[in-house]
Amino acid sequence: MRIKKHLRDYIDYNIKALRASKQDFKAIYDIMFRDNGLVLAEAEVDYRIRKYTYAEVKGYIENASAFLYSKIGATHGYVALEMENCIEWIVAFWAILKSGNKPFLVNCRHPLSLSQSILDTLDIKTVIGLDSTKLKGEFIDLRKFELTDTSYGECPDDVFENEFAISTSATSLHQSICFYTGAETSRQILDAESIVKESPRMATEYNGSIKQLCFLPFYHVFGLFAVYFWFAFFGRTFVFLKNYSPDTIVRTCRRHEVTHIFAVPALWHTVEKKVMAEVKKKSAPKRRMFKRGLRFCTLLQNVFPFVGTKLARFIMGEVTDSIFGPSIVFCISGGSYVKESTLRLFNGIGYPLHNGYGMSEIGITSVELRNKPRERNLNSVGHPIGQTQYKISDHGTLLVKGESLSKKIMIDGVVQDRQEWFDTMDMVSNDGNYWFIKGREKDLVIGDSGENINPDVVEQEFEIPNVKEFSCYGEDTSNGEILAMVVRLDNNTTEETATKIFDQIQKINDTLPQTSRVKKFYYTYDPLMSEQAIKVSRAYLKRGIKNGDIKLMKMQDFKPSSTSYVQKADPQILKTVTDIISSVLEMPKDQIKPDANIILDLGATSLQYFAVVSKISDEFGVETYSCNTANELSKYIEEQRV
Repeated sequence: MRIKKHLRDYIDYNIKALRASKQDFKAIYDIMFRDNGLVLAEAEVDYRIRKYTYAEVKGYIENASAFLYSKIGATHGYVALEMENCIEWIVAFWAILKSGNKPFLVNCRHPLSLSQSILDTLDIKTVIGLDSTKLKGEFIDLRKFELTDTSYGECPDDVFENEFAISTSATSLHQSICFYTGAETSRQILDAESIVKESPRMATEYNGSIKQLCFLPFYHVFGLFAVYFWFAFFGRTFVFLKNYSPDTIVRTCRRHEVTHIFAVPALWHTVEKKVMAEVKKKSAPKRRMFKRGLRFCTLLQNVFPFVGTKLARFIMGEVTDSIFGPSIVFCISGGSYVKESTLRLFNGIGYPLHNGYGMSEIGITSVELRNKPRERNLNSVGHPIGQTQYKISDHGTLLVKGESLSKKIMIDGVVQDRQEWFDTMDMVSNDGNYWFIKGREKDLVIGDSGENINPDVVEQEFEIPNVKEFSCYGEDTSNGEILAMVVRLDNNTTEETATKIFDQIQKINDTLPQTSRVKKFYYTYDPLMSEQAIKVSRAYLKRGIKNGDIKLMKMQDFKPSSTSYVQKADPQILKTVTDIISSVLEMPKDQIKPDANIILDLGATSLQYFAVVSKISDEFGVETYSCNTANELSKYIEEQRV
């Protein structure tokens, strides 16, 4: 496949300019915003598509940086940036650097106490955000500053800072801060050139454009480097989401003709579940036709990788039209384990899904870039990109070396000694050229026969739609370590529902190889992860079990919770809420009982739950993510309207 000449020329020009520069953030900024006419972003404003050019946003940055310089000066210290993805985030990031300050990218999904402790460690006195913050310090609301205001003059050119900080995941609840300068960021960008050379599909346009869906937050390393820097540096377009509901994601991709989606496995798994649920509704002949069509399209793409992809989207048009539409050309999954069935589905229907690897400490270091589905479906993370190097440690973990790794790491306020090779603590294997992540070293369970059992792989075998969370982990016993599972039930779970759940779990477990079966099962009513986390951390889980925050009960001893919420709400509000749930879940209203849990009893995915909350916000002007039933939602709405 050939990349259009003008795009290839644009990439080559910017890469050469960066190589010839000082490779600091000022150089990145000057090159990134050199072409004024390109569209930087699109977003829906009052039901219309609002386009922002690079020239327009550069003007906003110039004005905002002058405002910050006049407000706090060039402290050359850290300033907190607390926002979800939006134009203002991009403006604030560069304005902080340009005004002589360093951005700390606040993870908005971390516990407040953890974020505040990091601000204290970095001696941060100023927080830039939108509307409000609970963090301490002087708060600057960027929405109250008119981005077109030129009255503050200009910043001096010589104060441009050259460092930002980002925090790692909150699973350990320890401060872990990674620092990057323009040098490491430049290397991340330069490494992207090798991706385009190896996989030209990465730079393929649709209707003359490349548009990246801003699903991943920019304060996450995957979103920052793979989404923002990789695409903004080459003048491509970002599409912002109004919210994360499935309807919004699908509608946004279709309306804006999104070409690239980089996301965590949760999105891909949710879409796969939706597609397969629709397939199950079909007649037996049509289900067989779908399976044959998927196999044929996969074979077609294995023989003719590029033409075959277009034909696959045409053949599977009924499926692609029901999700993201015909414009998707390149997808990446990263952050955790993606199911092989998910890879087979997306690659089969003509949405090339590649698996990637990275960490906050090392940036993005590899992507599976092969063109044929049978190779992508192997679940490899590819091989190191650019100048990055991999090798396996004596205890089987992945070691990484390269110029793109973070300059400095601070844990609980102490700067860590950096070794030449960074130990990721992820167990890996390789077949000579391609690498496979086997799970976290500390998560592996050593079975009674001495085999290594990867809980991630076992978890993917379990489809348990009517539970809030579940996780497999290693439990120490007098006879050694065994694989155990804990399932979080809702307080409103009935004995009948619990029995169905337990029977389903046991049936799945009986189909697994004897060495990989779960040996003990528990249930709990306590959360298995922090409220802001996007996945269960086994370290968090084990700590909670040990200190009693997560109380385990044997499944055979199930007893309904005594804390069920039964207070009734206003009938009219309840009716409207029920109608919304019915619409989102495509379920008859008479099946939605007032105290039925939306996820547990009604089988909604997390994205469907967000869709319910979004529609309730539009209808009542109330936002809540803590209510689980129609009755709870209605009572909360009633209380907020008093």
